[in-house]
Amino acid sequence: MSSSEAEAELKADIEVEEEEDPSSMTVVEHLDELRLRLIRAIAYVTVSFFISLVFAKDIMKILQAPAGDITFQALSIEEPIMVFFKVAFYSALVMASPFILFEVSQFVAPGLTEKEKKIVAPALIGGPILFVCGASFAYFLLLPPMLHFFQSFGEGVTPINQRLDFYMSLVSSLLLYMGLCFQLPIVLFALSLTGLVTSDHLIKIWRYAVVGASVVALVITPDPTAVSMLLVTGALIGLYSITVVLLKLFGR
Repeated sequence: MSSSEAEAELKADIEVEEEEDPSSMTVVEHLDELRLRLIRAIAYVTVSFFISLVFAKDIMKILQAPAGDITFQALSIEEPIMVFFKVAFYSALVMASPFILFEVSQFVAPGLTEKEKKIVAPALIGGPILFVCGASFAYFLLLPPMLHFFQSFGEGVTPINQRLDFYMSLVSSLLLYMGLCFQLPIVLFALSLTGLVTSDHLIKIWRYAVVGASVVALVITPDPTAVSMLLVTGALIGLYSITVVLLKLFGR
């Protein structure tokens, strides 16, 4: 076979493949789509940031509420405004995250199998809801006893004047960690859909799950008391147990 015939046959094969899969995209088209989705993601964050600027002071007051009558102070003249913009930026990321996840899912969806696509919808819907539940758990159940312990321990020893930047970083980190920890059901459901785990398998390794939950709770709770650790451990074990029950009901 001559080289010209080989080239003609190769072109014919390419044309056949394109006819069989008209939705296929070239590398340049993929890069162009990626660029557009990145621009959209940046736009979501930018718009959310300007919206957050309007409510940033109210958000700061909400975050300060669990501290009770602790007096906050700034060690530099620019610290309050830096904390203000930091809170607005973090709020913008949380606000824009569902839209960013949607853009990511739409970008990777063409390369997913039908089984993998079944994971995307629950993650997009359940992920933000579980994140809010985890942050609410930290705000209403975890922060008050932890901050009360720190404050009561210093009573009679020295007045407590908490630095604003450190406090906001502590609260924001705890809300973020608990929001991520509450993604556990999404992770387990995704693993079950891929066939890596089953409800029976999760039941067999429940002891390891308890140990893992305890380790995670030990790492993310900053106070030395066992109360916060037990609360987080109990929440994670509860999520694990509920997920196992749901997997059983779905026959997985």
